[in-house]
Amino acid sequence: MLRVRKAFWLGGLVLLHVSGAAAQDTRPPTLDCTLGFEGLRAMAYALPGAQHRQEGGLEAVTLSAPDTWSVHIAFSAPGHPAHPAATLRTFRKQVTGVWTADSKGCGYGDSSAFSALMADMKAGDTQLTNASRADAERRKQEQSPLGPAP
Repeated sequence: MLRVRKAFWLGGLVLLHVSGAAAQDTRPPTLDCTLGFEGLRAMAYALPGAQHRQEGGLEAVTLSAPDTWSVHIAFSAPGHPAHPAATLRTFRKQVTGVWTADSKGCGYGDSSAFSALMADMKAGDTQLTNASRADAERRKQEQSPLGPAP
């Protein structure tokens, strides 16, 4: 079960509800768990500019506003411990150049399996944000003090 949950967040996948044409909007899509699992899938697949793929037994949808934010949406498949579940991982670029990760989810099945999935995703958010922070710090250290500011 742990391996399945880790595959969920390591791939940067998330399950979500989306509203409107997110690619044209300045804000990333958000969750609306009241739509239910199938409603969230329909909304995600209807987003203009979204990329759709099957990945590791999950349905994945990605969308981004270049150099500002990106979202990764995934939908659990039958057999997944938390199925049906939908989560959303949002990456936002901060003024410091660090990309922060934040996950949210909607669980419609086993609540303990969904809680475990979300705990893994939150731990993944921390790892991804810390890795981006370290990368931004490394780039800053490599920059010449006499060069132009980024």
